[in-house]
Amino acid sequence: MTTERETRALLTELLRVFYAKGWVSGTGGGICGPADGGGLLLAPTGVHKERVGVDDFFVVDPADGHVVRTPGDATLRPSECNTIFCLAARTRAARSVVHSHALSAVLAGDLAGDADHVAIRDLEMLKGIRGVANRDVHLLPVIRNAPRESELVEQIGAVFADPRFQNAFAIVVADHGAYIWGDDVMEAKRHAEVYHFLFEATVARHDRQKEGRR
Repeated sequence: MTTERETRALLTELLRVFYAKGWVSGTGGGICGPADGGGLLLAPTGVHKERVGVDDFFVVDPADGHVVRTPGDATLRPSECNTIFCLAARTRAARSVVHSHALSAVLAGDLAGDADHVAIRDLEMLKGIRGVANRDVHLLPVIRNAPRESELVEQIGAVFADPRFQNAFAIVVADHGAYIWGDDVMEAKRHAEVYHFLFEATVARHDRQKEGRR
């Protein structure tokens, strides 16, 4: 069984990996994972994510998001992703969530236009999403952006309640990025990698098809 200390180390390692990929640059993005006692480890806000240390995480109660343990550094503040991470934990049993600011997520969201989703199909990588086959048409929900992340909760709650999106483990926020989750840290990692591939492939296909029509 993984200890909380090991989970903290894994989360900091993943933040460095995601930074290298351009998913959490400029202090943006976030991550959470399971803490002892049923809480969630929450990365701080407003800091360079590749520099987050194992002792810099807050522990929050997913039932309401209140902080139950603080890091030793009193200047740190809990991520604004807190309310969304906790909502995913309560409604989708997510024990780990990645918040990405990747360009590919933003461009994939652009493809929705006025719709509330992007349909992804005919890609082998779809099998990397739990419960999805490579011949499925996977509906990726897309919601509108807001000035503060806490203001996205109502839209995200509506996505979680929509049966069309029951097999989705990601939500794209237009002009912003994506939230991607899993049952544990490693599943959230896998889903994050798979969805970013799907974002890039879907955008590239759209661009190629658009070029072919000229």
